Amino acid sequence: MRIDQPPLPIDISRLAVGPPLDQRTDKDASEQSNSRALVAYRDRDLIAKENAAKTKEVTEPARLPPPVGGPQVPDARYMSPREMQDYSENLYAAGVLSFEDYEILAFQPDLHPDFGRTIGALTGEAAAPDRKRDYIEHWGKRLDFTQRYYPINSNEVRQAHRIHEALKAFPSRTDIFA
Repeated sequence: MRIDQPPLPIDISRLAVGPPLDQRTDKDASEQSNSRALVAYRDRDLIAKENAAKTKEVTEPARLPPPVGGPQVPDARYMSPREMQDYSENLYAAGVLSFEDYEILAFQPDLHPDFGRTIGALTGEAAAPDRKRDYIEHWGKRLDFTQRYYPINSNEVRQAHRIHEALKAFPSRTDIFA
């Protein structure tokens, strides 16, 4: 049996934190500056850079190259969430994916009606169910994440690996039903 040592306590006095939580006018400035309240703090320059990048993205959206077989052949490297939902059903029907893998792949957050009030509120993005994405790259990044933060032989790592391999093996719809 292995017993890990408890982690050392964090020294809050050395953390760089944002302004104090209470900005009341009845307190004097010296009392406000001594507050060490932990709050979310964002640099104004960083916010300005993010806003400039967002406006650039809005004016010049990143475009993926169309699939090799033409725009009529859905490709996992150039697919919208709506198309991926349909494509994952085809992978399941062909026996490439198990039902559990199909559930994960078919769930597309952008198609959820409350996206703007949940994920969109946290990320600041609007739902884009028709924007093309590279799902092979997405699942490759998800596989890297699960390998880094989950136990080696966990269900999450194995599932991400199975889905990534299925998308790499059958990147376009015509590869399944020939």
